[in-house]
Amino acid sequence: MEIKGDRRGLRLIAKHFSTNDDFVKELKATLHAKEEFLGRASLLIEVPKDALNPELFERITEAFQAFPNLSLRGIQENESPGVIAPLADRPAELMAPPKVVRHTIRSGQRLSHPGDLIIVGDVNPGATVTAGGDVMVFGWLRGSVYAGQPEDPSRVIYALRFDPSQVRIASVLALGNPEGSGNPEKALVEHGQLVVRPWHDVRLPEAITQDKSHWQDRFSSATPS
Repeated sequence: MEIKGDRRGLRLIAKHFSTNDDFVKELKATLHAKEEFLGRASLLIEVPKDALNPELFERITEAFQAFPNLSLRGIQENESPGVIAPLADRPAELMAPPKVVRHTIRSGQRLSHPGDLIIVGDVNPGATVTAGGDVMVFGWLRGSVYAGQPEDPSRVIYALRFDPSQVRIASVLALGNPEGSGNPEKALVEHGQLVVRPWHDVRLPEAITQDKSHWQDRFSSATPS
């Protein structure tokens, strides 16, 4: 693995690995060898294109628990077209601060928040999530999610495993695809239609990374409850 620094900060770049086990082993070895040099650095991890999946994301996050002085700023695929701005860098147009929920939203449960909503866990079938801002699901999205409510079409719905029953951004509604890719994806409005795109650059929002006391909580393994 190679460590580079630029105006975006420090990046740890992994160019080739055959399995998730190989990647995690090399990641831990690199962090151990460079821990003194890195100090209290915040790192952006880059993985080969099309290598990012929910299991790898979770295992990278878990690997950092062994290095309390280091923080994980985000994960992205090499040659990705851009980055998702951390929530703290977005326009302060929402009245409510981001809300972080660290558990699975189960069938029949309803969760709402007037600002950005971050879920560290699954959204099960039959569950409903509503937000005035963006929705980020660090787990398996299989329920109904409404972002940008009531009328903000610029909002986005992100999920590590994108397989919702229904999504809505502002007034634009779409039913989920029963044959979803199961990969990190995002839903957004383009030319008045709701479209789903790959989520190449998975970033941990500051609302999560600023509170390291919760890092011992395992991310959802994206298995049905």
